[in-house]
Amino acid sequence: MTPAARTVPTIALGAWDWRHPEWDEHFYGADLPQEWRLTFYSNEFDAVGLYAAGWMEPPMAELEQWIEDTHADFRFHLVMPSMVLKGDEDVFGNIAERLSLLQPRLGSILLSVASETCLSMLGLLAPVGVPLYGLHAGRLVPQAMPDFHAVMDRETAPLLVLRPEPEGEAPTLASVRSKQRVLRAGMDALALRGRATILVQDTPLKMLGRLEDMRSMRTLLGWQ
Repeated sequence: MTPAARTVPTIALGAWDWRHPEWDEHFYGADLPQEWRLTFYSNEFDAVGLYAAGWMEPPMAELEQWIEDTHADFRFHLVMPSMVLKGDEDVFGNIAERLSLLQPRLGSILLSVASETCLSMLGLLAPVGVPLYGLHAGRLVPQAMPDFHAVMDRETAPLLVLRPEPEGEAPTLASVRSKQRVLRAGMDALALRGRATILVQDTPLKMLGRLEDMRSMRTLLGWQ
């Protein structure tokens, strides 16, 4: 009898925005043109989180270029602007058009408010099939996990949004190893879902460091 094929977890990794001046030297390189940076980022990581201003303020042509600049498996996770509750027809049209442009790469729409009214409006605006997740927005929609402790709650979304780490003393060998053990345990628990996304919020350089640690752990474990 042929043994069942082992299912390899797919854990997508991403930062909160990719447009950070602090990354010019440490990540992109000073000689990489601005217009190539999203492509570079999407080749290194799998997803990105954006607050409302990050995708509502750029011109439509720029959003269209985002699709051209990223590969088919890359995903944007977008925070819905609070103005959606104001019920303005022009606002609705603007949001709907932007979501439609980004639909091929939409990973989720993130809500800071999840009232019945808000969800009804989003039912008219959001592309079909794009999941709605909450950022501490009640239980009307699955909640994005704020830390690895929430992984075992199966009612949460398959999305982990890690908050900034507190500033502390200079790391020691013992503290680094402890941090690695915590990361390994958290990622092992997350892998039980089979497929999930981790987005990191922190200062620009700390985001890179934390993502590199996670990517190294993912590679070590043989995951995708």
